[in-house]
Amino acid sequence: MLQPPESTPKSWVDPTRETIAMKTKQLIDVRLTRQFSVPPQRVFDAWTDSKTAGKWLFAVGQSSCVEIDARVGGWFYVAGRRNGQKVEYVGEYLDVVRPHRLVFALLAEKYSLNFERVTVELNVCESGCELSLTHATKPEFMQLARRDWANVFERLAVVLAQTGRNAA
Repeated sequence: MLQPPESTPKSWVDPTRETIAMKTKQLIDVRLTRQFSVPPQRVFDAWTDSKTAGKWLFAVGQSSCVEIDARVGGWFYVAGRRNGQKVEYVGEYLDVVRPHRLVFALLAEKYSLNFERVTVELNVCESGCELSLTHATKPEFMQLARRDWANVFERLAVVLAQTGRNAA
């Protein structure tokens, strides 16, 4: 079992399975919201289906390997190229409530050596659904996280539109 640092809240440690300890000191929440003209199930599936996620999530459609086990305690791995360089993203799902909520610990080793908590919430709205994302990150990564997630939302909109429905 991975050993959490002394400062890890006990509520994040489950002795029955391996888990990722995240440092919570000096983190700031980056929040983004976007509406899509598709039901929450479609957006949720885009986050949790390896083939679909490989088209838009993290590696800008240049993913060479995408593995997703979208269940509490499950992991994801996305490897590909970004700006011409190899990049890998790995994470553990902390909460999965289909089709409304995903919470995961995210590590992008190229950018940070710490796991950061990301929460994705999907709510029904008149035109389809609203996606709200909160990323707890270090202050020095705030602008980068905001820009990168905005780009991720744009790519997600394109993928949803290509499958026959448009994003707002």
